Amino acid sequence: MEITKMEQRSLRVALEGCGHGCLHDIYASVEKSAELKGWDGVDLVIIGGDFQAVRNSYDLACMSVPHKYKEIGDFHEYYSGKRTAPYLTIFVGGNHEASNYLFELYYGGWVAPNIYYLGAANVIRVGPLRIAGMSGIWKGYDYRKPHYERLPYNQDEIQSIYHVRELDVRKLLQIRTQVDVGISHDWPKAVELSGDYEALFRKKRGFREDSQNGRLGNPAAKYVLDRLRPSYWFSAHLHVKFAAQIHHGAYLLPESRGMKRTILQRSPQVKSEREEEQGIVSRIDQNARIAANGTLESQGGPRHSMPTDTQSKLSAWNNFHQVAAKNEAAENARLLEEYERGSKGGLQTSQVVHNLTWKKIDTGDDGFGRKVSVIEKSTDTGSPESKKLKVEPEDFSVKNADEIDLDLDSDDEAPTAPAASATKPTTPEKPTAVEVSDTKANGSERAPGATTTDQRGNAYVSQDIRNQLPESFSRPTPDLKQEDEPVINEPLPEAISNTTTCFLALDKCVANREFLQLTEFEAISVQEDGQVDRPFRLQYDKEWLAITRVFANDLQLADPAARPSSDKGDAIYKPQIIEAEQWVEENIVKAEKLDIPENFIPTAPYYDPAVPITTQEMPIEYNNPQTAQFCELLGITNKFHLTDEERQARIDAGPRAAESRGSFGRNNRFPRRGGHGGGRGHRNVSGRGRDRGGFRY
Repeated sequence: MEITKMEQRSLRVALEGCGHGCLHDIYASVEKSAELKGWDGVDLVIIGGDFQAVRNSYDLACMSVPHKYKEIGDFHEYYSGKRTAPYLTIFVGGNHEASNYLFELYYGGWVAPNIYYLGAANVIRVGPLRIAGMSGIWKGYDYRKPHYERLPYNQDEIQSIYHVRELDVRKLLQIRTQVDVGISHDWPKAVELSGDYEALFRKKRGFREDSQNGRLGNPAAKYVLDRLRPSYWFSAHLHVKFAAQIHHGAYLLPESRGMKRTILQRSPQVKSEREEEQGIVSRIDQNARIAANGTLESQGGPRHSMPTDTQSKLSAWNNFHQVAAKNEAAENARLLEEYERGSKGGLQTSQVVHNLTWKKIDTGDDGFGRKVSVIEKSTDTGSPESKKLKVEPEDFSVKNADEIDLDLDSDDEAPTAPAASATKPTTPEKPTAVEVSDTKANGSERAPGATTTDQRGNAYVSQDIRNQLPESFSRPTPDLKQEDEPVINEPLPEAISNTTTCFLALDKCVANREFLQLTEFEAISVQEDGQVDRPFRLQYDKEWLAITRVFANDLQLADPAARPSSDKGDAIYKPQIIEAEQWVEENIVKAEKLDIPENFIPTAPYYDPAVPITTQEMPIEYNNPQTAQFCELLGITNKFHLTDEERQARIDAGPRAAESRGSFGRNNRFPRRGGHGGGRGHRNVSGRGRDRGGFRY
């Protein structure tokens, strides 16, 4: 039968939500659904995460899941060769994975014959389709950290290794040509507002609140969706079927904290569209709105951002009630005194001098951060025609000193000085320590140097105490040279021209749940000498190979204290990527090495039923030959390779000591509240799982 041109540019695809180790059921369901649809099969199966590539019981020790939910699944049969996947299958990683195995294949690779993991981030080609994928879920406090987790893991690392990292997202944001399909485990942030969200909120109690508070979905996935603008985007994670249609407007660059960004060649209409987008974000995050007069309002009255410096946090925590009561009493006494003095002296309202200050507060593009952007002060307060003097404020967050924030290991930038005076900017003086008695008023002793005060009587934490805090409390040393320099980015590339994305999320593979959908994807990407004949095979993407080559040296492993590289912007990356593409053209394309080799090799032992699935013994870290061959192909260093001596040294050292976070939260662990908060798409443990209050699995 003759193949039409449309058939040459389309793929029959089976989309499945969360895998949860049920490959037998998934493939049987695909076969039955294809039969009902009149197809003789599908070209590709896409699984949206929680794949659970568990090879043996030791892999289960690296999976973030309660013991009662641990199951060996059936993937090990495909890994050992007992069975072979009947359809070409690709998947992204979720938050319930054998993370140690997926770490071996950071750049992507075969976990079993005919089953391909896309890696932390990737762009590949399958026939006419160009597919981009990103693994993991969002946790703001880990977003700008390196990939520091390495075997043997401690409990914290088991729960952080699958968090999305900025470096991987930055690579995806360098794509300059059209993509057909995007895949992420959790939903892009705010995507629910582009579909029938009322029906969704009726199905999933609690989603309405999370959506209104801006906690539903993954901001990083939204960054990638807004940049790549594929025809289709597929997600899973939330265990519900949901469809939406996203209409893309002007491209808004995701802001990097502490860095000035400039976009070139902005058209006049960008401003109005940007303001419209900010209005949408404001509706998403109804806790903070910008009123028409430029002041910050919220549903419950004025709202301020939480303090970010250690001094404010400790002061608010230790002295909250005393300070609040003292301030209230002082304010009442002052008002009463002014009232009595005015009554006795016959004070006229015309004698009152008002010093007026206007502060305009803006939110970041992601709808979270708030900062003072403009300060205006009256220059002639005695004149009714008083004019406003505009003052350029220094970059600092709006804070409430009485607000309690337990998130001492937040990734927010260090606090800066308050705004300068209206007439002359001044440099804040460094606090000078004043000797304080080490004995409390009641006579009990306290730890020496725990708290000192400056000349203004403000308490702050001494450096001796700071040095005793865990590593996560200390922020990486900023690269002042890079932060002072503007980051130049270009508008959306002309080659990315699609304006509408069809979004679909599916449930997990359970009976009577909507976990599978068969569809036909038509390609809109441009491909020279693309595949025509079925069965289609996987191919590397030329542009992605160039991007991977450029960013290879920025990858950092194993060191939690390492400072991630800063985003240098398009002005720096674009010429480097163009040069790398020329290298790829000469060394890979012309050498006909774009086909992804079918080079699967087992690295870990097969499943042994004699080893209980509840074992806590960690496996060793294996060198995966696929990663080594990929690095050799690109001419980059294989940072995942361990010598026998290095591996043994890590085994002897054991897991990195878990960080003590005080007596807050369960198990005496400090609650990990960093980033932009929790919400669906953010938590390991959900408020709504199988049952209300249960574990989402």
